[in-house]
Amino acid sequence: MSLNFTEEEFYEKLWFRSSMIFTDEEKQKIQNVKIGVIGVGGTGGIASEQLVRGGVKHLTLVDPDVFELTNINRQHFCTISTIGEKKVEAGKKQLLDVNPFAQIETYPEGINKENAEEIVKGVDIIIDASDNKSAHYPLHRFAKQYKVPVISRAHTIPEFTFGAKANLWDYRDENVSTREEDENSPTASMALEDITEEDFKAKDRKVHEEFNEIYSKLFKSKYAHKLLLSENEPPAGFFDAYADGREYLVQGTNWGPAVTITGTFFAIKAIELAIGAKDIFLGPISVKGNAKFPAVIEQREIK
Repeated sequence: MSLNFTEEEFYEKLWFRSSMIFTDEEKQKIQNVKIGVIGVGGTGGIASEQLVRGGVKHLTLVDPDVFELTNINRQHFCTISTIGEKKVEAGKKQLLDVNPFAQIETYPEGINKENAEEIVKGVDIIIDASDNKSAHYPLHRFAKQYKVPVISRAHTIPEFTFGAKANLWDYRDENVSTREEDENSPTASMALEDITEEDFKAKDRKVHEEFNEIYSKLFKSKYAHKLLLSENEPPAGFFDAYADGREYLVQGTNWGPAVTITGTFFAIKAIELAIGAKDIFLGPISVKGNAKFPAVIEQREIK
């Protein structure tokens, strides 16, 4: 497609509707910041699109997976036409359709202990929306080494909530411990090169066991509606299936609007970090009436 506008004209129009929110200096910071998005399915895919629409020009997309039909309920890059495609490639194509001047780097192999340093060194801020410890732990180790702040999905037992609570590991502060240390992982005391894939998987299984225990109790609690999007009972055999392995990690627990709110929230926090500001959130600040998901709105606060 031939463009009938220049890059300067594009950004002038891009900023037009939000011209009162940011100073010219802040706009330049947003355009120049380099943000890595680890996992570009639900939360990460939505965050990356909102970042580009919010003025970010430089993105690194990292994800080894392809889209499948079960992703279509919540993952914005997943459409009928992209099923079977690599998530990073489908995402890059859509982002360039939003901003043809964007610079999008992709890692279709995902992140691992061999390439994590290269990925982290190339960005200023990271949104970590990955699903397993073989991605989380090498990423956070190098983020601490290179003082790169990480916004990440994380659930704290017993404060587990659907939609994912946002956590900021601001590694610009040398006193901040790594996610691996915070989660009391046995791997934290090991050299990265000595950690095997089985070591990572063992920690994943432990997390699944904890979640399964919390889920089981939560659905029986009269307070379940405060944390869950529904008061309905889970389907028969849900907890047995969930306990079987990683493929059931997101079974039945992801709802599109909640994931969209979470991804958008992550993007806002990344832009706040880029410009050194706080609380530029301009969306709804409360839920009126008999709302069923108050915990989602409370995600505006990073702990």
